[in-house]
Amino acid sequence: MPGWKLNFDEEQIGRIDARLENLLGNTKAVAVLFASSAGQPVGHVGALSEQDRIALATLSAGSLAATVAIAKLLGQTGAFEQVLFEGKKHSVHSSTVGEDFLLVIAFDNRTKLGLVRLMAQEAARDLLKIVREGKESAIDHSVRELIDREFGDSLADELDTMFP
Repeated sequence: MPGWKLNFDEEQIGRIDARLENLLGNTKAVAVLFASSAGQPVGHVGALSEQDRIALATLSAGSLAATVAIAKLLGQTGAFEQVLFEGKKHSVHSSTVGEDFLLVIAFDNRTKLGLVRLMAQEAARDLLKIVREGKESAIDHSVRELIDREFGDSLADELDTMFP
């Protein structure tokens, strides 16, 4: 993200958590994680320790980032939107949410991959709306800070001129 930081407010975090809970319940997944593309967890539900959540977010972000190079080799621009790691007992589905976030679903062999993909797409759309709201709030906040800072600087300069 450009020179501003995206912070979700409590209401947005509540909506993110509710959406993740819904996704976890609908897919019967082991865990669901929403993270920045840099691997910083934003929200999570399910049976993972904090250390495992951080590791899963970081590794998933790295694997999605690696798809940029793979896509380039194949003549595609940008990253692939979904990555799947399929194992005998557990699988992990990662998908992009806009350009700056990812959704990770860890599930076992009782859950159907098609269901995970469908539910992940729906959840990503909902999460993207929240991300866009957060970005708009962050931009508004940055503009207000800039105006306040410039006004303060102008006022200080004017006072310096009036009272040397």
